[in-house]
Parts: sequence; structure tokens; C-alpha cells
Amino acid sequence: MTAIIKKEFISAFKTSYGWLLIAVYALLSAVLFSLFVLWLNTSYIGNYFGLWIFFVDLIFVSILSMKMLGEEKKTKTDQLILTSPIGVSGYVTGKFIGSYIIYVLAFLVNFLFFGLIMIFGTPDYGMFFSNCIGNLLVGAAMISIAIFISSLTSSPVGAAAGTFAVLFGMMVVEFFTAYCPMWIQYVFRYIVIYNYYEDFSNGIISLPAVIYYISVTVVFLFLAVRMTEKRRWN
Repeated sequence: MTAIIKKEFISAFKTSYGWLLIAVYALLSAVLFSLFVLWLNTSYIGNYFGLWIFFVDLIFVSILSMKMLGEEKKTKTDQLILTSPIGVSGYVTGKFIGSYIIYVLAFLVNFLFFGLIMIFGTPDYGMFFSNCIGNLLVGAAMISIAIFISSLTSSPVGAAAGTFAVLFGMMVVEFFTAYCPMWIQYVFRYIVIYNYYEDFSNGIISLPAVIYYISVTVVFLFLAVRMTEKRRWN
């Protein structure tokens, strides 16, 4: 599995792909930070880490999904890996960890923004770190979903489009159920990935939210393993 993680990391930064991804995240998050913190001349970061940063994560993970399982299937390099001693679980987990490391590296730009608040304002350390934990959990959940979708296709573009569509749907589906029966609204409330983030944005580390995001991560990684195993035997 270590070899898979190393391969993911090196392949991303050996070319301009990884650097471009981080640049996109830094640019989009800088725009949001300017609008919700600098422009308002405030030290409050709850709005910055709110719904809009989810769209930055969504775009980042969608692009990142192009280098996940779909690309390996397209180039047929997955056949060598799937028949190696590492096994399917190690292969998928390695892909997840490698992609997650890239996400974490991009996320570190937020510490630069917080440094500006420390210099020119009065930062709320508790709120910042609770939002960091929340975003890292959300990132893990999104990447696991992206890996699952990537396991369904051999097209990198299809993986990116599918990831974007599913993650975007998981953010906005609740708006389209406002006039549905209450039981439908209740069910979809658990699907909306943003609903569980509110406590983090208010500086609270919520145990149910932590369990939810970890559960989503584990479930979709499990599904990705099952789909990859199915392809292996086919």
C-alpha cells in the first residue's frame, strides 16, 4: 500500500497536475477569504468556512478524481496492481490516502489566511481548529465518494463529471424537497453532506457529525473495493 501512496504523490507532483490543483484551491479559497473576511474587516471565519468553501472542495475533489481509479483502468495499469500481493483493499486504500494527502497539502493554505488574522485581528483559535477538523473530515468523505464513482468508469472526465454531479446533488437536494412529504424531507436531510457541518462552523466539534463523515468515508471506500473486485473477477 505504501508503494501506491508514493506513486500517487509522485505522479501528481512530477508533472504540473498536482501544483495546478493546489493553485486552483489556493486561488478560489483566497477569493472567498477576501470576500468574507478581509472585505468585511472581520476576524470571524465562520462564513468563510461555511457553504462556499464546500464548493471549493467540490471542484478540487472533482478534478482530483480524474487521477484516481478511472485513469488506471483507461491505461490498463490497474491489471498489474490488482494481480499483485497488495490486494484490492490495499490498492483502493492506497489511492484514497494518496489523494487525501494532496487534499491536505492544498488545505494548508488556510493556515496562511489564519496567520493574516493573527497579525491584523483577534483570531478565535477554537473556531479555526474546529473548522479545520470539520473540513478535513468533509474532504475525506468527498474523496471516498470520488473514488467510488471513479471505480464505476474508465473515463477520467466521466469520473470528474460524475463526482461533481453527485457531490453537488448531496449539497442541494434538500432545496428540492421542501414541498415533499415530511418523511421524504427527513430522509434527504441525512443525505445532505453540508447539514452536519454547522456545528464545526460555529466552533463546536460535534460527535454525531464526526461519526457521520467517518461513516460516509468507510462506506464508500467499501463500495469502491467491491466494485473493483467485481472488475477484477470479470
